[in-house]
Amino acid sequence: MLDLPDIQGIVTSGYAHMPHSRYLFLTVTNQEQAKLWLKSVCPHITTSARRSPGEAKPHFAVNIGFTSLGLSAIGLVVDAVNTFPREFLQGIAHGERARVLGDTEDSAPDRWEFGGPDTDEIHVVLLLYATSAAHLETISTQVWDSSMPNNGLKKAYCQESFKKGVDEPFGFRDGISQPAIEGVPGKINPGQSVLKAGEFLLGYMNEYGVMPPMPTVAANIESTAALNISSANPTRREFACNGTYLVLRKLSQDVDGFHKFLDEQTRNPDNTSNQSRQTWLAAKMVGRWPSGAPLTLCAASDDPQLGVDENRNNSFNFADTDLEGFACPIGSHIRRANPRDSLPPNPKKSAMVSDRHRVIRRGRPYEAMESEKKEQGLIFIALNADLQRQFEFIQQTWINTPKFGGLYDTKDAISADNDGTGVMVIQQKPVRLKIHGIPRFVQVRGGGYFFLPGIRALRFLAES
Repeated sequence: MLDLPDIQGIVTSGYAHMPHSRYLFLTVTNQEQAKLWLKSVCPHITTSARRSPGEAKPHFAVNIGFTSLGLSAIGLVVDAVNTFPREFLQGIAHGERARVLGDTEDSAPDRWEFGGPDTDEIHVVLLLYATSAAHLETISTQVWDSSMPNNGLKKAYCQESFKKGVDEPFGFRDGISQPAIEGVPGKINPGQSVLKAGEFLLGYMNEYGVMPPMPTVAANIESTAALNISSANPTRREFACNGTYLVLRKLSQDVDGFHKFLDEQTRNPDNTSNQSRQTWLAAKMVGRWPSGAPLTLCAASDDPQLGVDENRNNSFNFADTDLEGFACPIGSHIRRANPRDSLPPNPKKSAMVSDRHRVIRRGRPYEAMESEKKEQGLIFIALNADLQRQFEFIQQTWINTPKFGGLYDTKDAISADNDGTGVMVIQQKPVRLKIHGIPRFVQVRGGGYFFLPGIRALRFLAES
């Protein structure tokens, strides 16, 4: 049984009815004052507890996470912090992590707006969601009032977001293929993987049939918060039970450059633009039509009704109908991010491997004016129980690698660290098509690795 009241709400809900969001990145300046602040915030934290029948949906939601430096700054003792995994302790801006993720050149951490080595140190992230701008201001004031001098924190960065609809900035329906968590009540759509809770939460079995590593604290630390005694070591308590790791990355999408590239690659013999061919090429790069309809189910043209149909738009595999990629190219974004049953040696093992490298995505779009140009992008958020095996593996081994699914010289054309020499292979008969000169369409502008504790662990941090 999942302890839903102890699990932060963002794990089980994307807050779809709340289009307004704000991400506040904070730095601890006074530990004791920050603890008092955290204690006052704990009652506002949104949990995964189910609403009573007939209970109205809330107008706002609040969740909170800490970097490894933030856990130390708020007072978690060193021997407890050191039980966290290496990649979390290093942080996303560490040179080793940057190499793994392809965060180089304009996407290198030393050029980031927040979370990098040349920006204010980030200890805490507050994730705020609301049904209206007014409700967002209300909850923001309740949990973080910058005019109060004695809360022990200062603002390092703030990112606003407003979700106008279901499309991401390149114009494609987003958020379709999400795994479900075993034990969480709710509808399961056809084609949706139901994965063990331990893939996303600490304290539960994962798809390997084992518990993910559990960060702990000494059992003799005094606190009124009732942390479970560790089954592996009775002198320790399970600090991280019901917690998860959150990846947050601000991704700037070169929308103008993307459409310019599509136009240049698809012009008619008389050098006029070919809009239908541009849409076709973009769909081949993504693996879906703009409506969300998967190419595997409708290769010839878009089917908007299929794209919005939750009972059909994710109900497919590749091995039976499209193993060779003639409908949905082998190197397309959706096949790289989730290969399903298409990897060797066989569909069954491929599906098993794919299910061990999934994340839950909770991204939101953003817009900002940069000089006279509008910048668009995504606040990418991913939840997982193992940063290295899940998020980092997907980015390094499937998205950025030039060797994938039998290909040898292509990276993900949408979100990889391409450098202008990238290639996209489109399988077709009698001769495959190769698109050359793919630049980097997505740049990293900031980010962090955060741990989202369970509610009991939050109280422990506030009181210990």
